[in-house]
Amino acid sequence: MSAPVLVLMPDAEARVDLARPVLGTTTASRLADAARRAGFAEVLLAPGTCSIVHGARVVSSGEPIAAPALLAFESAVIAEPLLRALAEQPLAADEGYSLGDGLGRPSAWFTGHLACVPAELPIAEELPWPAARGPADLARFVYREDRPRLEAVIWSDRGDAVEGAAGASGWLRAIVSRLADSGRPLGQIELAATVMAVLAGPAALLGGRLGIVLGAALLCIGVQLAAVVPALARLVRGRGGAADVQWLAPAVRPFGHAAYVAALTYALVAEAGRSSVAGLVLLGCGAFAAFLSLAHARDVLRGERPRFELPSADAFAARLGASLPAWSHSDVRVEIVALALAVTGAPGLPWGVLVGATLARLWRWFIAPSG
Repeated sequence: MSAPVLVLMPDAEARVDLARPVLGTTTASRLADAARRAGFAEVLLAPGTCSIVHGARVVSSGEPIAAPALLAFESAVIAEPLLRALAEQPLAADEGYSLGDGLGRPSAWFTGHLACVPAELPIAEELPWPAARGPADLARFVYREDRPRLEAVIWSDRGDAVEGAAGASGWLRAIVSRLADSGRPLGQIELAATVMAVLAGPAALLGGRLGIVLGAALLCIGVQLAAVVPALARLVRGRGGAADVQWLAPAVRPFGHAAYVAALTYALVAEAGRSSVAGLVLLGCGAFAAFLSLAHARDVLRGERPRFELPSADAFAARLGASLPAWSHSDVRVEIVALALAVTGAPGLPWGVLVGATLARLWRWFIAPSG
């Protein structure tokens, strides 16, 4: 049996602008991209739709189709696993079922044989849902109040790729949503994260408690911004430029660490009353920490296997038969500790955190098999 086609239908009940992006792209484009990945043969645009979907074919009412089809409102978002289940388990030619959202509103219609494009979405009895699937896997954007349900479907559909706090923290998810809706190319966000992290060094050179704290804060912001780039890349998948992201993002943390630890090393060595031997030891440790961070950045930028990557704190705790508390799950654990210690105004404390992180980078290199 041939693969089904997706027919996007106009939603006359929609009271929102369907041309505006939701988490980075429009509902119609997101549904079309998900359908193509799920195995649908083609995406068709019925008369009256207001969305622009690249690669979709415009059809007229009554145009012959003669294929299995999923007819969905352009305001609908359907999780990719549900679309894949529909594509892999087609209906008989004389069967047709409606798919309703969590509020019971008809959002799509699936049939084993669509003779021609109808003028409006057919209504039938509810689909016998595939295993582990149901109305929570789709949402329809009719009113502004529907957006939280829409975002819940999108985030659940991207859960396999959104790691750490970006997948669980409400405030961080709100930041990702704002960045996705801004429409900025992801390369610009990567560059902004890199600049912020590297500016941690010059900020620390301002001296005093203000400089040290400002540097640690810039380091935290830059690393956190880089950490959400993978989530952004998946949310805006299919939008121009998404394929080029995550080149600079993995190098933001080591670049920031190198800049900040180098500045703190200078501040420590320049302190009055320090002996030349102590200054030489601090200079050697700081230079070694900066060198290892830059070596890690070089590996990831060249696409090589990172030799000096920070080990996972969760994996270390699991080896000890323990687990870290949920509140400590963060993409910027090291940077937050450094920021908290920077508040004291003593450069040696955040410096010690970053040098300790450098020593931790040696662990994977130390235990890696030859070759």
